[in-house]
Amino acid sequence: MTMVVSSDPSSSRLAYTASVYDSIRNVDPDEWNHVREPHADPFMHPGFVAAVENSFADVCRFRHVVIRDEHAHAVAAACLCFFPVDAAVLADGFARRIANAINGVAPFLLRVPLLLVGMPVSCGASHLRFAPEADREAALKLIDEEARKFARETKAKCIVFKEFEAHECHDLEPLKTLGYCQADSLPMNCAPAQYTSFDNYLASVPSAKRRTIKKARDKFAKFGFKVAHLRGGEGADRLYTDEVHGLYDGVLDRAKVRFERLPAEFFREIARQMPDNSLFTYIFQGERIVAFAATLTVEDVFDQMFVGYDYELNPECDLYFNLFFEAVAAAFERRPRRIYIGQTSDDFKHQKLSGFQIPLSIYVKGTHPLVSALIKNAFGLFFPLRPLQYPQP
Repeated sequence: MTMVVSSDPSSSRLAYTASVYDSIRNVDPDEWNHVREPHADPFMHPGFVAAVENSFADVCRFRHVVIRDEHAHAVAAACLCFFPVDAAVLADGFARRIANAINGVAPFLLRVPLLLVGMPVSCGASHLRFAPEADREAALKLIDEEARKFARETKAKCIVFKEFEAHECHDLEPLKTLGYCQADSLPMNCAPAQYTSFDNYLASVPSAKRRTIKKARDKFAKFGFKVAHLRGGEGADRLYTDEVHGLYDGVLDRAKVRFERLPAEFFREIARQMPDNSLFTYIFQGERIVAFAATLTVEDVFDQMFVGYDYELNPECDLYFNLFFEAVAAAFERRPRRIYIGQTSDDFKHQKLSGFQIPLSIYVKGTHPLVSALIKNAFGLFFPLRPLQYPQP
């Protein structure tokens, strides 16, 4: 365990302290859970953090920060991660074309060591939490201090706080005085959560949309697929073979945006570390799994994170569409407050699932003069505006 204690004498309150741990296993889970809402927060679940640690240990370094008040009560917590990333994945449009050209000749120039206040997984969620009574400004100063220390230790060139919904950004205003710039991340798609079943949803949509969905489901039904929804504790990890992981790789290879490539062990670790809060939707053709969806669930939230499917089979049976139909059907049965369905395939999710988008933000600061200059002078190229195509009705 690594523990560093520091204080913020400039705070109007008595000094906060920061304790830093090199593994979630060394953090008191009761203290950690004090600053999260277990019924609505799967991504700060100690099991999720452990799953990421265990499966990314060979490429990342982790630190976890707990901020305590003058009474030694936890008031904030954050996950920090050192993660080298290709800068081309952060660019868009013309900037990405330039970055890809540079990668063709000198890829080392765009290998940016990032220090994340967050985790190296594109889940559209943050890993920073405050207790209701926390002094946000004092806590953020300490977290920034620890992030800068970790950046110096790892030679990270940039610090990124990721990814925050609009209601979380109000708490992060002090970051701007600490030198961070706010930028858009890819919006998150959500499905409407007021339905009790997929049939209930179908009955509510216009007849033209209902016909296209039924047509896709009829194509799917002709193949005699079997669908199974398994929690992690029901053996989902044993079914997640390397062959099944190849379905995820196939999706990632065709993706326009790739922040990371998740190892197979990540999915198995989610099942093991979150046996009651992970859900795997498997579609079988005979004994072979031809599609899957990996989801985190808590009482208020159903977050369908990652999918994989057989591309060759897809045109014949609308496998991709039906995978989402089955996953969302499982969500409706659980009656969560919010159903998240990922940051890509916006048109399909709006047209077939009546999806809408919510904005997400990141906060960026350079720790190297060149990176700081790029952020200052070419911010819009690397961090373009991402307006919502389908805002919440």
